Amino acid sequence: MKRITTILAILLSASVCLASGWNDFSLDIGDGYNVFRANSMDVCIGRADGSLILYPRDHDEVGPVVRYIVTPDYILTKNLGRTPRNLFEGDTFQDVDPSQEYFFIIAKANDEVHGPFSADEFSERPEIANLGELDWQIPKNPNFWLPIFGSLMFLAIATPILAIKFLWITIPVIVGLILLIQHIRKKRKKKIQPRIG
Repeated sequence: MKRITTILAILLSASVCLASGWNDFSLDIGDGYNVFRANSMDVCIGRADGSLILYPRDHDEVGPVVRYIVTPDYILTKNLGRTPRNLFEGDTFQDVDPSQEYFFIIAKANDEVHGPFSADEFSERPEIANLGELDWQIPKNPNFWLPIFGSLMFLAIATPILAIKFLWITIPVIVGLILLIQHIRKKRKKKIQPRIG
């Protein structure tokens, strides 16, 4: 039994290291193109061989691809912006900035990237004017269950660790639950006891 517990602990610990990867994906959008998600900031357009065509960090203040359209000749993307996080001195991380929107047009003939455009500049492009109403698609993980499983696995590992780390919260919660259960049991016993007389 001890050996099984040790093996499970090692496997679960290793799975936590992969937790962020469970939310990453490669989505086939046809004609040999993919949407790649490496993290919440790096959502890119690339080829099925792994080469990137539109990498948002190659453009100032441009963040992840949040919408796309595939036509016979073009791939259109809507990207959010990015902004410095500045949580502490020397913080180099960036956050997604939903107040900014950027648009790109990728020509399938030569994988040439045009943009970033503002919404007005994008809508005035001749490639866009000929399309009529735009039907934007949201890039979603094609594997529905993997992110859910990863999140549940992470919670299963993190909960006991946090419970131990924050004993000053855990102990009162446990004592409160025990008292609540005892109170409910006493009420049930009183209801079950037959009335005499």
